[in-house]
Amino acid sequence: MQNPTRTREGPRRRGVAGRAIAWISLVLAVAACSEDMFADLGGRSSSWIGEAATTAPSTTTTPVSPVHASQSLTWVNDEFGSPPQGAELDEVLAEAFARSEDNSRFLQASRAEIAAVLPEVEFPAVLPTSVSHITSQLVIEDRMLSLSNDPTVAFGLWSVEPYTRSRSVGQEAVLNLSRDPEGVEAAASREPEDVCLLLAGAETLCGLEPIGDLQVWRLEDAAGLVHVWFREPFRYEFTGFDDEDEDLVHEVIASLEPLGELLPGE
Repeated sequence: MQNPTRTREGPRRRGVAGRAIAWISLVLAVAACSEDMFADLGGRSSSWIGEAATTAPSTTTTPVSPVHASQSLTWVNDEFGSPPQGAELDEVLAEAFARSEDNSRFLQASRAEIAAVLPEVEFPAVLPTSVSHITSQLVIEDRMLSLSNDPTVAFGLWSVEPYTRSRSVGQEAVLNLSRDPEGVEAAASREPEDVCLLLAGAETLCGLEPIGDLQVWRLEDAAGLVHVWFREPFRYEFTGFDDEDEDLVHEVIASLEPLGELLPGE
């Protein structure tokens, strides 16, 4: 009676054990597959996130220019407009003198008037950004309606509306042009040291500085700094901008153009 019982229970136990072994194998296989799968997923995920994290918009900074175009600044005397076509020098001087109220030798004149009667006049195309206003004058002899030789034309460069503050505060620089044929000849034919002797006394430091296509004499004394150059028929004297970097002053001088090319709308 015992043998049949053992015979019936033996196969059942072996079946349960077999299923247990199969289940454990399946769990181990799934775990192994899952570990590989998640490891790969984690690699792909971290790579994608890293690429996104390093992407950022780029910015560029444009340096601010230390100069701006003189043509576009406020030329105070442009209110006087242009002279009639073909107007002669004496006519322009008579008109400028008639509107003068202080009997000064310095007659307020528009850049168009100056360019019409003195087409050789040149002026810087750029000026430091501190300059906002420009005054312009034709200069006459005392009690005579004829142009002076020294100076002949004068320009004032202002950081404020002219004459609203003292010159020592509001005027940045002055550019004077004088008719000087002897100086023009000396600058072209004589040694720079000889020209220095013509321009200033022994107490003034004087030296030659090539700027662009110009030969410029740099004069310095207790009164300040002056740059002088010659362009027929004028001697140019540029005074001021003592607080500006000298390379900036050189850039201004090198930008000279005929005044007629710096008129409104040109």
